[in-house]
Amino acid sequence: MASLPLPTLQSATPATARTTCALNACPAGTRVTVVDIECSGDEACRLRALGFCEGASVNVIDARDAMLLEVRGTRLALGSALTAGITVQPTPPRA
Repeated sequence: MASLPLPTLQSATPATARTTCALNACPAGTRVTVVDIECSGDEACRLRALGFCEGASVNVIDARDAMLLEVRGTRLALGSALTAGITVQPTPPRA
């Protein structure tokens, strides 16, 4: 009995899949959505109290040594050590 060749599988990632990155990798002018916050419990608690939490939309205003961010109408400056532990997903520009 002859075996039939198995079909090759294509990549299962859809074309609309978005990638994530650390917040400190985002340039000024980028709009992102917070996916995960990995920092000390006190820092994470303080960020969440300011409205900077998972699912929040964030505008990167400036991205030099410290990042200037706009979250829910408030501007925050966060250092690079803190922004390295925040995972975000870039959002497409508004039409």
